Amino acid sequence: MNHPTGFSAGDSPLLPDLIGHTDSSTASNTGGPAVGPWSAELLSTGTTEQRLPPEVVEYLTDSYFDKWHHVAPMLHQARYTMSLQLPPHMRPPMCLQYIVMAWGAEMGKTHRHLSFPFYQRARAYAAADEIKDITTLAHAQTWCLLCYFEAHYLLFPRSSISISRAIRIAQMLGLHRVDADNLESIYLILPPQSWLEAEERRRTWWALYCSDRLVGGTTGLPVLINEQEIYARLPASEEAFQTGAEEITSLWTSNFRPEGQEFSPFARRALAASLFHQSFLTSNPAALDEDPGGLKTSMYWKRHREIDNNLVLLLQALPDDTKLPKQIRCRNATFVNIIIHMSTICLHRAAISKMKVLDLPQNMISRSRARTVCAAEEILGIFRMMSDVDENLKNSILTFSIYMVSQVLLEDLDAEEEHLSRQDNLDFILRLMILSAKTLHNPVTLSMAMQLAMEMSQRGLNSTAVEAAIELLYTHTLTPAFTKDNTPSSNIIFRLPASYQM
Repeated sequence: MNHPTGFSAGDSPLLPDLIGHTDSSTASNTGGPAVGPWSAELLSTGTTEQRLPPEVVEYLTDSYFDKWHHVAPMLHQARYTMSLQLPPHMRPPMCLQYIVMAWGAEMGKTHRHLSFPFYQRARAYAAADEIKDITTLAHAQTWCLLCYFEAHYLLFPRSSISISRAIRIAQMLGLHRVDADNLESIYLILPPQSWLEAEERRRTWWALYCSDRLVGGTTGLPVLINEQEIYARLPASEEAFQTGAEEITSLWTSNFRPEGQEFSPFARRALAASLFHQSFLTSNPAALDEDPGGLKTSMYWKRHREIDNNLVLLLQALPDDTKLPKQIRCRNATFVNIIIHMSTICLHRAAISKMKVLDLPQNMISRSRARTVCAAEEILGIFRMMSDVDENLKNSILTFSIYMVSQVLLEDLDAEEEHLSRQDNLDFILRLMILSAKTLHNPVTLSMAMQLAMEMSQRGLNSTAVEAAIELLYTHTLTPAFTKDNTPSSNIIFRLPASYQM
C-alpha cells in the first residue's frame, strides 16, 4: 500500500533521508523551531538513544496536547512534560515519546514530514519492549495512539491489531478493575498510590473502550471488551485530572442517570461510543433474523426502542459544555454529537431493512428514513459550522461519519423527491474531502473523495466537484477506504484490504 509520504507501509526509511536536508526541514513561516540534521542513527532500542533537540521535542509535545490529546485524553500533560526532563531511566518509554511526537508532527505543517518516521520508531520500540516482556501503563497508551495513527493512514488491519494489543495489556494491568475492592495479585502493576494515578488508569481504560467500540462499529470486527467485567469508574473531568483535584464519578452502568450523577465530557464520549456499537449490532444477521413477532413483543424491536430512547436521552441530557452550536469550537462536543447522530443512522438503516423483510407499512419505513435523513443533516450542519474542519478530519471516525452522510443522501435520491439540495450537500462534502486531501495530504479523505466522486458519477450526479475528484485518479492509486458489509442493511464499514492488496 502506498502512502502520500512517499514510501510503503512495509518500509523503514532512515530518518536522515527525510530530515537531513535543511531546505525541507527548516521551520517555515507556519511557526515552530528549525529542525537541524542531527544524528538520527538508531542505537539499541531503549533509553540510550541520542535525544532530539529539546526545542523540537517541546514543540511537538505541545502540538500533541493542543491538537490531538482530546481524542484520547489519557496522558497527564504536566506530569508527562516534566518526566521528559528526568534522567533517562525515569522518562516515559521511547515508544510513547515517539508516538506523541508523531501525532504532534502530523497535526501541523512544519514537521509533518517527520510524522511517519516517528511512528515507525514508536512501533519498533514498542515491539522491542514486547519481546523483552516490558508491560507498563505507558505501553498500553502507546499501542492505543499507534492504533489511531494507523487508521489515519488506512492501515486498518494493523490498527485493529494495535488496539488488540493495547486492550490485552490494559487487562493484564487490571485497568478494567481499577476500582474493585480487592485487586487480584495476578495483575502486573501495583495498586495506584493516589487518586491521580488511579484516574490516569481509568482514562487509559476508557480511551481503549471507546476505541474498541468504534473499531467494532466501523469495521464489523467483534469487540474485545466484555462490559460485564468492567469495574472502573467513569472518567472525571479534564480539569480535575489536570489539576489533581479528586472527583468521584459513577461506576460503569447502562443507566444514563445513575443516582443523578453528572457525566464528564470524556464519560459522555464513552456512553456515545457504546450506543454507536449497540446500534451497529442491530444490523447483523443474527439480530435481523430474530423472532418476527409483533412490534411490541419482538426482542428485536424492544432492543431497537431501548437504544433509540437512550440516544434521544443522551442527546437531550447533554450539558451546556457539550451542546451545539454554542460549543462548536469544542472538539469533544462536536465528536459526541456526531457519534450520537451516526448511531441514529445505523439504528434506523437496520430498522428499515427489517421492516422491508417483514413487509411492514410504508409509513413506518418513511418515518425511519426521515430519522436517518434528519441525523445526516445534523452531521452536515456540524461540519458546516466547523472552523477547523481539516484538523477534525484527521480523526478517521469523523471522516467515516461524513461518508455515512453521503450514503444517506445518495440513498434518499432514489426517492421521488427534489434533488437539488441533495446535490449541493454532496458537492459540499466532496469539496471538503478534496481540500483536506490536497492541503493536508490526508489519505482517508483522499480515498473518500475519489470513491464518492465515482458513486456520484455513476448516478449521473456530475458537477465540477466530481470532476475535480475524478482528476485525482490520474495522479493517485485508488485504495477504497469504505465498503458495505454483507448484512441486509448494507452498513458502511472501513474496508480491510486483503494481504495481497497491501
